[in-house]
Amino acid sequence: MRVLHISDHADPLATPGGEFCGGQNVYVRELARRLAGSGCTVDVVTRWADGRLARQEPIAPGARTVRVPAGPVGPLPRERFGDVLDEFCAGVVGLHEEVGGYDVVHSHYWYSAVAALRLGDRHGVPLVHTHHSLGAVRRAAIGRDEADEAEEHFAARHRIERRIGLRAAAVVASSPGELADLRRLLGTPLDRLHLVPPGVDTELLTPRDRALARAELSLPADAPVVLFVGRLEARKGWEDLVAAFALVRRTLPGAVLVVVGGDAPERRAGPGPLAALVERHGLTGSVDLRGPVPHAATARYYSAADVTAVPSHYEPFGLVAVESMACGTPVVATGVGGLRWSVADPRVGALVPPRDPAALAKALVDVLASGSAGRRQACVDRATRGYGAERWVDGIREVYRRVAAPRVGATGLS
Repeated sequence: MRVLHISDHADPLATPGGEFCGGQNVYVRELARRLAGSGCTVDVVTRWADGRLARQEPIAPGARTVRVPAGPVGPLPRERFGDVLDEFCAGVVGLHEEVGGYDVVHSHYWYSAVAALRLGDRHGVPLVHTHHSLGAVRRAAIGRDEADEAEEHFAARHRIERRIGLRAAAVVASSPGELADLRRLLGTPLDRLHLVPPGVDTELLTPRDRALARAELSLPADAPVVLFVGRLEARKGWEDLVAAFALVRRTLPGAVLVVVGGDAPERRAGPGPLAALVERHGLTGSVDLRGPVPHAATARYYSAADVTAVPSHYEPFGLVAVESMACGTPVVATGVGGLRWSVADPRVGALVPPRDPAALAKALVDVLASGSAGRRQACVDRATRGYGAERWVDGIREVYRRVAAPRVGATGLS
């Protein structure tokens, strides 16, 4: 089976945690790699956002990234992607024609849906879509002023999200909550919805010796360590976490907050908003800013931590929470989006309201005080049994089989 993934802004080979790079990048890369390992041929088309990267690059045997020029080669904020969308769509259609077509097209995020719809109009290829986030839910999660300023953007996004839900052969939801939102907010037909939670690589993301991991990362051996992994954008709740960590330090003065994500230290032109906030709270010296790290290196950070904080205002799934649990580290997360399901078991951590630093601090202290050793096996069990990569990829392949079978026949579904 030949599969095309459209991932407009999320290059699967970019380093997660940097600007515009996060869970979607990991999702698309791991899905492409594992589909290729199961016999599919997979292309991932994305906008060419880094001139240091090649036009085409292998992900794994049978899977590659194809970078399409759309506007000047270089970084582009997601909110400006519409400026280059026509050029990107033309590149996607051109790739489809160049290779002789695909059996299934799987688009990721709403800009990618525009390209998928245009490709479907022209060539009739079956479409599968994963939203990764919904405009209506995200709009409700941000401040009213910001939402009002972007009203035209959100209106256009809603139209496209609704249209892809009605036109695609299948829409993949990552959690029961997202599935309900797709029915309620977008009117996506129930017979096109498929609940397939993302999975994690439990061979890569596995518990490591905590003392050794801390020594390798030059972290204090005995200090309580709180970890944050993700992009430093407002909806990730990092400002709430810094305020909460200031409260944590009142009870546990030796605690350390490690932040993986944001700009790399050597690329910071100045202190940046996070460092400035840390200084205002008097936390300089107790917050360790590591910048983005390769995904393969995150297991060491998860294993070194006593608890991972996921304080997002909106989180469609929350891959970081499951990755942390796979490494045996409990999670304190906000009760939003997919986190309400992945962190529902109190043995693996705690859920708190969003935008509530006091509640976040209390939960962090409670988990730190209770110790993580007793939670380790429960975390690993929940990650491996509910969110294993094999189960995830099998679910996606079954979706592809259903939509592609009339075109390629059973013998073509390798």
